[in-house]
Amino acid sequence: MSEQPGAALEIHGALHDWYAVLHVSGEFCHDARLGARLRDAMTALPMPDPPYLVLDLAGVDAWDSWTIGAVLSSAKRVMTGGGALVVAAAPADLLAHCRQIRLDRAFRFRETVESAVEQLRSGA
Repeated sequence: MSEQPGAALEIHGALHDWYAVLHVSGEFCHDARLGARLRDAMTALPMPDPPYLVLDLAGVDAWDSWTIGAVLSSAKRVMTGGGALVVAAAPADLLAHCRQIRLDRAFRFRETVESAVEQLRSGA
């Protein structure tokens, strides 16, 4: 798990034609409310129907097990609505951990937001 010092968690959403992107930056850890914060950000963003979401983790400085729970919670919310979620630019150590616990079988991970959008387009 990343132990680098970072900034406070920030979540910003952007709505595009048929998908949305949640950009997460800072310390994505040490908070049992991470899932609720992502949910609130998704709720504040007028999601497409069905919801197609890219979760951009490029700006994440630190993460922990709460991060995994927040991603799972977000994915469940999107998939329950008939949509899909792709995680973009996950930190290397987070991606390695997800592969180790075989979470990469349940989620799609891509290196960039652009490749995540292409994955949504081809899998949608």
